[in-house]
Amino acid sequence: MVTLSQLNRFLTKLMHYDPKMDVSKIDERNANGLQVNGNEDIEKIVFGVTASEEFFKLAKKSNCEAVVVHHGIRMPDSPHYQKFFQRRYGYLIRNDISLFGYHFLLDSHPEIGHNALILKYLGIRTKKELSAQGANWGWYGKSKKVESLVMIASKCEKLFKRKPTVYDFGESKIKTVGAISGGGSLYGRDLQNLLDKEIDLYITGEVTEGVRELAREAEINIIAGGHYATERVGVLALMDKVKREFKGKVKTEFIELWNEV
Repeated sequence: MVTLSQLNRFLTKLMHYDPKMDVSKIDERNANGLQVNGNEDIEKIVFGVTASEEFFKLAKKSNCEAVVVHHGIRMPDSPHYQKFFQRRYGYLIRNDISLFGYHFLLDSHPEIGHNALILKYLGIRTKKELSAQGANWGWYGKSKKVESLVMIASKCEKLFKRKPTVYDFGESKIKTVGAISGGGSLYGRDLQNLLDKEIDLYITGEVTEGVRELAREAEINIIAGGHYATERVGVLALMDKVKREFKGKVKTEFIELWNEV
């Protein structure tokens, strides 16, 4: 068994990789830490991608005292809380379950973030920050060897456990790859940012309808692996870190509430 306080201290130290960063200003409406306080004594922790009432029910069925997700409960636009918002919070409070959410911090983390791990899986070790929508969410870097787009798409299919959408409008041989998981549609300045960095392939989760023609006109390759699928990666790595830190003291489980988007 571990305590909520012990788990919170460990996750805070692990996830807040840059002490100078004010995450509340970068990602003010999303959770990046402990969001709901539950039972102080924890024997099992459940991990998943997105908080929802259905996910909480599955977590409760697995007899856990805490859940850790990428997408926590997003704060409403106003203090007039919607019914579903209250139901989600209410379910956790009634069942004394703690909730941790790591949104920006799990996108951008240089070691166990989704994007850093995607590049690592593709053999890219040296990487630099990649910005979109005004924040450094992702990473990009050069591979040690030139690889075909077809081969990289095949690797992505294996990593994401689904067939990705591939817009092959750039070079067929890939050297420089950028990754911003989740909702990574790029327009205007962000798209130009990729071109300025001479990125051959951009990997993201989901894109909007107009992105295909922008990719064609910009002559750049894009792989859309799915919002959910690209953001399982960091959650699984985070679970492994917790398992190693509290080996033999706490049980862990990843609950796959698969989302095709």
